[in-house]
Amino acid sequence: MKTNLRKSVCALTAAVMLLACGCGDKGSSSEAGDSAASSSADGSSADDGTGATTTRQRENIPLDPVTETRGDFDLSDVQNESDVPADFELLLEAEEGKMSENTQAFDLDRYGEFTGKGFAAIGNKDETVELEAELPADGSYDLIINTAVSTGTSENFVTVDGKEITSFSVEGNTFHEVAAEKIAMTKGKHTIGIKAKTGSFFVDSIKVKGAALVDLSQYEVSKQLCNPNATDETKRLYSFLCDVYGKYIISGQYADKNRGVDSAEFSEYDYKLGKYPAIMGLDLIEASPSRVANGSSPGNIVQVAEDWYLNRGGIVTICWHWNAPEPYLGTNGAAWWEGFYKDKTSFNLAKAISGEDKEGYDYLIRDIDAIAMYLQELDDYHVPVLWRPLHEGGGDPKWNNPWFWWGSSGAEAYKELWKLMYDRLTNVHHCNNLIWVWNGQNLDYYPGDEYVDMMGYDSYPEVKSDHSPQKKLWDYTKQTTPTTKIMAMTENGAIPDPDSCMSEGIRWSYFCTWNGEFALKDAQLGCESNSYEFFEKIMSHERVLTLDELPDIKSWPIE
Repeated sequence: MKTNLRKSVCALTAAVMLLACGCGDKGSSSEAGDSAASSSADGSSADDGTGATTTRQRENIPLDPVTETRGDFDLSDVQNESDVPADFELLLEAEEGKMSENTQAFDLDRYGEFTGKGFAAIGNKDETVELEAELPADGSYDLIINTAVSTGTSENFVTVDGKEITSFSVEGNTFHEVAAEKIAMTKGKHTIGIKAKTGSFFVDSIKVKGAALVDLSQYEVSKQLCNPNATDETKRLYSFLCDVYGKYIISGQYADKNRGVDSAEFSEYDYKLGKYPAIMGLDLIEASPSRVANGSSPGNIVQVAEDWYLNRGGIVTICWHWNAPEPYLGTNGAAWWEGFYKDKTSFNLAKAISGEDKEGYDYLIRDIDAIAMYLQELDDYHVPVLWRPLHEGGGDPKWNNPWFWWGSSGAEAYKELWKLMYDRLTNVHHCNNLIWVWNGQNLDYYPGDEYVDMMGYDSYPEVKSDHSPQKKLWDYTKQTTPTTKIMAMTENGAIPDPDSCMSEGIRWSYFCTWNGEFALKDAQLGCESNSYEFFEKIMSHERVLTLDELPDIKSWPIE
């Protein structure tokens, strides 16, 4: 029987608080995980965190295909067509280009050798140099930029006919080559430009050459999930993600307050564009026991997820802004609801994991067990989930600055927490509907291939309207493991331009725009990060899948 989940969670939280978190020691919890029986079709045994064993019956719900009409799409390989001659090469001298107000030509030798008569010095953000180019054919081109910066690092855009196409970094005070690869351009005249994104730098020349075609082997991934007991519907969703990876980008949007299609974001998609994104993002933040203890409620998040998958045929992704346990809240005068930030809580993960803070460890188990109830109910109703816990654990690797408590104790503690959560949810609670999505934002925080199905990165560009494919984030994430895994833009402000993504081979599996200001302005679709016109382009793009274009994922072949 399906239980009343909200009442169960409140009862669990109250009971745990009365017991002062006496949920057992670290050793007994680990033993429970090690000895847990595997799940079965008719029920599964699970340790509820107190040593007792409960049986959870998986609902036998018919998985009828979605009845609404679905679009057809081509699953053949998507390769760039290119008729560019193999020996084509064009050298454009920056000092001969059209320069904006604070861009000037110099011939100083302090930055090393340059070609032609000199180079262009771009002074301020948004300043440009533009050059005219005659291209011989439709196809993909590499732009080799000879560039330098006096100090530090400069981030900049490549533009084609005034449109920002991709970005690149300059680091080094002598001229060197930086490549912006696989830029799709048509035959004929084009204006190729360099635009300052963050500050001053120098451009000597731009060499235009024919590009190699995209390496499609990077999108060939194993269909084996890390949980060998994954349910069939979970395998079907993952098989679908594998099959479309590199061919399409799946659209996604986080729903504010977990209200689903009733949220302002989804309502605006429907009203303005007549369609929804394919992926709905939800957050278990309000299910954190410390927030429940302070009067919060996760609302109807389970019912929203069930409706999106079972009735509408969409894909569900869930993250968890894990509010630290009650005794550790209020640091630096913070409110209880700010407890997921590292400087708003006194919780020390390293001490909890090591056993130095035994009570803290017990609270970890309590909280994971509370969240498991929601995931279990979704599993009982055959709803697979792109499960994205402990997100952004490493913060920004450039600055080594984690901002959430689950990353602030360093990589080793974070990885142990990931493994603990994986073991608890998989082997104790038998949540076999989870596709484990890691976006720790730092290579050192990767827990290992055996605990991760997909990888991602959360992209919030410094220039809010930067729709470039974010090649730097793609390349960085790709270094995480030699094993080829699906990579997604798991959260984003600006949506990457699918034209550039497909052309450059930076083909994120999906994007999932965060709610509020990253989708709306004055409650209307369109904002600084993504204009209404850009939303129109994205949602009608032939290589972006929206909800109405998804197939019946419930019957997608596993093999």
